[in-house]
Amino acid sequence: MQAFLAILQYDFGQLSRSWISRIWLALLVVPALFLVVVADSQSELASETMARYITFVLAPISAVAISILSSGAISGESNIISDSILSRSVTRTQYVAAKIISRLGFTLLVYTVVVVPFTYLMFRYAVQDASLSGVALGWVVLASLLTFLAALGISVSVTMTAALPAAMVVLVSILVSGAVLQFLGLPWISSTAVIERLPQTFRNETAVWEQLRVLAVFSLLTIIALASSILIFRRKDL
Repeated sequence: MQAFLAILQYDFGQLSRSWISRIWLALLVVPALFLVVVADSQSELASETMARYITFVLAPISAVAISILSSGAISGESNIISDSILSRSVTRTQYVAAKIISRLGFTLLVYTVVVVPFTYLMFRYAVQDASLSGVALGWVVLASLLTFLAALGISVSVTMTAALPAAMVVLVSILVSGAVLQFLGLPWISSTAVIERLPQTFRNETAVWEQLRVLAVFSLLTIIALASSILIFRRKDL
């Protein structure tokens, strides 16, 4: 247990000091503050402003940052893994579990730190056309998408040895699958379709069961990705 906590603390510290994390946070905060000022001065609708922020800022920037950070969870530390596991200081399951909790936890922490103040400022300064329940549900659904992206990155990281190609695979996979599934008429499993429908979700114009279905699907996909990461890593040659 001590080895697990040590890896968890070390990895979380590495993420918080990473220049990618700092740039990611800055690129989310600055446009958010700018949109709050614009919404106040131009009497913009809260739902549309938040949707534009997600479409053009939060979703693409977070997709790149999360793909890079999660894809380097395992593949970027092959030497450390070998030394730690072969010396029997930590088990394979403990190592990958610590990485999973650290990367997913850090993703949700950054997301929460940005989204909660932004939502408060939107409700205070923008024209209110959104409901609190709809906004809360929309943000939770988007969090499930980003969590799945991080889980997918970790699973790819387990199977590939280079971090950068792994990040590219994750990005291309999520973009292509989202477009294809939307084209096939499966919006409840398409990341792009879910993001496009967020203005209606914020205004509480979509059925709750539809959003719960999206949440259930991406939660299940996240569990599958994480389970496969653990199983593959336990059988992987170091």
